[in-house]
Amino acid sequence: MSENRLKGLLGLCRRAGKMSLGHDATVAQIKKRKAILAVCCKDSSERLIREIRDECSFGGRNVTFITADITSDEIYFYIGAKPKVFTVDDKGFADKIYSDLTGGNE
Repeated sequence: MSENRLKGLLGLCRRAGKMSLGHDATVAQIKKRKAILAVCCKDSSERLIREIRDECSFGGRNVTFITADITSDEIYFYIGAKPKVFTVDDKGFADKIYSDLTGGNE
């Protein structure tokens, strides 16, 4: 993962309004079927990770879910907000961010 590329992608995604930050906004976007990718930071609680993972697969929603090897502090450095969980609501951004967060191996 290129840190500069990820920082740029996350910042651009947020400025474009294609990112939802935090628990409530994440769950809302998943339920509305607008989320493409849901990301939990590695410093999220097990309860939060389980809840978001379950929301992503409930009722055939099929939202891609990952627990990224990134902390909420690192996210803060990238976008100026410190969510433990967020969604990406655009397919193009989601594909690139997913690839960067997983190292392109998954």
